[in-house]
Amino acid sequence: MKDPNAPKAADMEHRIAMCHQSDVVIENGMMQLQRTSVVWTWARIKTYYGVPAFIGQQGYAIIDPANRATHAVTIRGGHDLDISAMAWVYEKRLKSPPRWYKILGFTDPVGWIHMTARLVEKSDQVVPPHDSILSAQPTPADL
Repeated sequence: MKDPNAPKAADMEHRIAMCHQSDVVIENGMMQLQRTSVVWTWARIKTYYGVPAFIGQQGYAIIDPANRATHAVTIRGGHDLDISAMAWVYEKRLKSPPRWYKILGFTDPVGWIHMTARLVEKSDQVVPPHDSILSAQPTPADL
């Protein structure tokens, strides 16, 4: 049976990174939030009409409750991802500032993954996801 909410190929115009979140202990017992990209893919991102996202001057969502969905994100289902471990979506944009979305829930009909999301951050100062595959890893060394 065909999914009535399935996007067309032309709708898949947003470049996103599916990311998971982890707290990493750094020096002196300090913790750092790290969002690590798992896979880069193309997605359809639609706003919920009548449900605006309130973004303050610093680029963070304000007023919105943490469980209020503002966007719907759809990706192809062939990535073999465990979405329950995915907490965040990073959207890289060409002219506008990049964005971070918090995933609130998902459904996975055949061939697609539909996620409800909340726009959390939109700014030129957004920290991109940490890419564990291609980034240098600190190694203690005596000099």
